[in-house]
Amino acid sequence: MQAGYFIPKERSSRVFDASIPPALEVDSGAIVTFETSDAAYEKLWKTRKVMHGGYNVVTGPLRVRGAMPGDALRIGILDVEITRAWAAWFPDYGLVKTKKLRMKQVRIARGRIAISRSLTVPLRPMIGCIGTAPTKGAGSAYEPAYSWGGNMDLPQICPGAVLHLPVYAPGGPLSVGDLHAAMGEAEAASVGFEAAGRAVLKVEVAKGMKLSCPRIRLGETTYLVGIGENMDAARRTAAREAWKFLRKDLRLAEFDAFAYFASRVDLRFGGPAADIVLAAVPDP
Repeated sequence: MQAGYFIPKERSSRVFDASIPPALEVDSGAIVTFETSDAAYEKLWKTRKVMHGGYNVVTGPLRVRGAMPGDALRIGILDVEITRAWAAWFPDYGLVKTKKLRMKQVRIARGRIAISRSLTVPLRPMIGCIGTAPTKGAGSAYEPAYSWGGNMDLPQICPGAVLHLPVYAPGGPLSVGDLHAAMGEAEAASVGFEAAGRAVLKVEVAKGMKLSCPRIRLGETTYLVGIGENMDAARRTAAREAWKFLRKDLRLAEFDAFAYFASRVDLRFGGPAADIVLAAVPDP
C-alpha cells in the first residue's frame, strides 16, 4: 500500500517527548509510513552480549496540524509490513527461563513464520509501541505504558484496527516502533518475534474527543485500555472505561448497561511492560 508521506527509521528516539523536533508535520487525514528499526537485535545477534535498554526505539515524532490538548488522534492501521524478524530467548527473562541467550533470525514466507523446518506459525504483524507525547517531559518507550500510549504490546494494534490516543501536547506528537511479526496475547515470554518493518497509518484529528486512556476498535469489538500502577488498578480503570463507553457512547440505559456489562464485557491481561487490562466490549 502506497503512503503519501514517509518517516525513515533514522528519525528515532527512545522517548515520547513533545520537545523533540518533528520528523514530519502533516494535515489531519494524511497517510504516513513509519519505518522502524531492529538495530538492537542485529547488534545482539552479532555480539551475543545482552544490553540493558535500547530495545524499544520509536520512529518520529509526527506532528498533526490542528491536534490540540483535549482532542484525540484517530489512527487507522492500514498495513504493517515485516521486513526482518527475530526469535530471542533472553536469560532469566519472562515466565519461561533460560540461562543463556538463544536467538535466531526467522524466515517469513507465504504468511507463515518458520521456527524450524517442521514448525511454522501464522504471521500476525502488530505494533508494540505507539504513543503521543505528554504535556511536559518525556515518557519512556520501554516501560511503563501511559494514558497516551507507549509500550502496550497489544496484538489488537494490528492491520485493520483503529486506535484512538489522547492528545496532551499540540500536534500529538506521534511516534511508532517495536513491531512484532507475531506475539501471543499478554506476551507471556515478555518478547514476541521482534521485527523491523513499516507501519502505514492514516492519522486524523478527532476534535473534542477527550479520552483518559487509549481505545482500540477491531472488527466488531471496542477495547478500552486500562492502565494503572498495579494490576488491580488497571482492572478497575478498564472496567470504569467500559462502563463509560456503554453509557455515554452506546447510550444504554443504566440497568441495560449493567446487564450488558455483566454478560458480554471481557477483561484481559495486557502486555508485561506495564500493568494493563483490556476491557473488550463487543457490539450489541
